[in-house]
Amino acid sequence: MHIDRSKWFNGADSPVLFMIDDLANAWVDTSGDGSLDWGEDWGFFKEEDRSSFRFLREEILKYYPEVKVTFFVPVGARVGMIQNPVHAMTAQPINADEDSKAFFRSVHQHPNYELAYHGTTHGIVGEEAKDFIQEWASFASLEEALHQIDEGVRIFEDAVGMKPSGGKYCGYTSNGFSDQSIDESGFAWWCRYWNRGRADGSEDPCCGPDSDPLSNYDVKRFGQNGVLDIPSTVNGALLNGLYHARTSAKDRIKRMLKPVFIKWKLREIDYLLKHRLVISVQEHIAPSRDDGRRQSPNIFDDRESLLQIFSYVKGKNVWYCTGTELADYVNLRDRVMIERFAENRFALKHETKDRDKLLSLSFSELRPFRLQLPDGRHLDVRKGAANVPVMEGDYVITRGI
Repeated sequence: MHIDRSKWFNGADSPVLFMIDDLANAWVDTSGDGSLDWGEDWGFFKEEDRSSFRFLREEILKYYPEVKVTFFVPVGARVGMIQNPVHAMTAQPINADEDSKAFFRSVHQHPNYELAYHGTTHGIVGEEAKDFIQEWASFASLEEALHQIDEGVRIFEDAVGMKPSGGKYCGYTSNGFSDQSIDESGFAWWCRYWNRGRADGSEDPCCGPDSDPLSNYDVKRFGQNGVLDIPSTVNGALLNGLYHARTSAKDRIKRMLKPVFIKWKLREIDYLLKHRLVISVQEHIAPSRDDGRRQSPNIFDDRESLLQIFSYVKGKNVWYCTGTELADYVNLRDRVMIERFAENRFALKHETKDRDKLLSLSFSELRPFRLQLPDGRHLDVRKGAANVPVMEGDYVITRGI
């Protein structure tokens, strides 16, 4: 019988992550009336009526409670887009007051959510939006980057009560020493590139160093400490062409051929599932911007598209996880080795810190059988897959259940 470590937890074909950018202590008053309207809030109004967080919970997540969310948080006073804004913007650090701390801490402590690091201010505003300098592109030296990250991590820790495990480059923009700054700052995982998947039919990734698209849609590592690089693969607005009420002939045809259009667009997710790659759905918490433009993608405009995406993957063999849960499993998988002693006996060679964690194993034997754990307990193995606690000692395969 052949035994191997499963690529993903629970023997899934793909992990599914819902990643939302720019949950921040900020608000853009696009209506100009001094009161909150739908789509203006970035997190400043917490869970109040018409807040973006409430919209996310009540209009999207309540229909798919199994979905887990990683929020990327600019921890300081998030800047706008231009020097002379069209709309007034309010922004404070996430540790500005006790109410702010309590909100962001409660999100991070929720079993289905986590907060991740997304810089301090997000960058430097310019005269026009095109002149905006993303945060990691604004650093003139490694020392400056490390200093700013250290300051941001202190804000995060003060608000949340712990340091962030991972994060994302603002605007997926970096420079020659950005990766080193992430590596030396002790992050376990990071999102470096927008890997657009195959929405435009291209075989090549938008960003990333590898010419092989399969590699760019999979996890990989960088830096001396092997930081896990998690790709961003699916635009949450994938199906917007079907749901938004535009009147062009092309859009009318899409609506008439709804099932065909959905199937055609979802081939992007089929491709990821077929090759056991990462499905990470990308969004923003709000559409509002101080320059008057609309941020895309965003959870308000993309609600119907997101519901269709989550409906589609619900019937697949997937694992819903956060960025940190994905990194924890991949690191465990890569550290633990299988040592065979006989046809029916093996051990898991591991480090002390991995003891009692669950590793998914795949077996070539598909008929049900029983696995005796080193502590004497028995685990039923069905369809050649099991989540096995990592222990010292021998695992013994016994036939039949």
